[in-house]
Amino acid sequence: MSGAHRGVVVDSPPGAGKSTLVVRAALELADAGRPLMVVAQTNAQVDDLVLRLHEKRPDLPVGRLHSSDADAYDRALESLDNVLLSDKAPALAGLPVVISTAAKWGHVKPSDAHWEQAIVDEAYQMRSDALLTVAGLFDRALFVGDPGQLDPFSVVGAEQWAGLSYDPSASAVTTLLAHNPGLPQHRLPVSWRLPASAAPLVSDAFYPYTPFRAGTGPDDRRLAFGVPSDGSGPDRVIDEAAVSGWGLLEL
Repeated sequence: MSGAHRGVVVDSPPGAGKSTLVVRAALELADAGRPLMVVAQTNAQVDDLVLRLHEKRPDLPVGRLHSSDADAYDRALESLDNVLLSDKAPALAGLPVVISTAAKWGHVKPSDAHWEQAIVDEAYQMRSDALLTVAGLFDRALFVGDPGQLDPFSVVGAEQWAGLSYDPSASAVTTLLAHNPGLPQHRLPVSWRLPASAAPLVSDAFYPYTPFRAGTGPDDRRLAFGVPSDGSGPDRVIDEAAVSGWGLLEL
């Protein structure tokens, strides 16, 4: 994030380490004295990132920007030292890391707060119009996401923009790359979540342009049971799944 480009895209399949990358990148930037904002897509994702950062570096001041709703954040954050909560961005602007949802960041004015660096987590879940709303808050950004996810949805019809480079129903990454084709793109090509029996199937079906492989071999994981099957339909399906990696139960 220190090169000539204003953005970097990292594609990551399930279980390849998206959250680990986001947390490590945030810590590296904070340790280098480069304050940053982090954009996530849901309150649950924001709270999880705050907890992960606090677990790694309890001494690092982290800001959690939230809405004024009663249940805007996990109340467990209130007991964490060095985690500051506020519904006003200027109150948190001096902290090394400030995290919030794209929806909340959309209400922040560039004149109120601005960052040199930003990280957009789950960037393929973010609509392009949401990125346009927050783009004035930062100079450079790291976009991390899963390209195999479904495109973001919109409650408003967007047929008139279909196929255009500024289609608001497209993901933030799709629109970003359409307007900036020269941005560096990297991949995390190994999934540690999917076993060797499932990774090729999922990769071929949903990741034709960003294939990945399993981080474990065919014999690295086994499913065994402490008691024998009772012979019922569900148990026979479970036995089949343990042997072949999948099973079908007709209800």
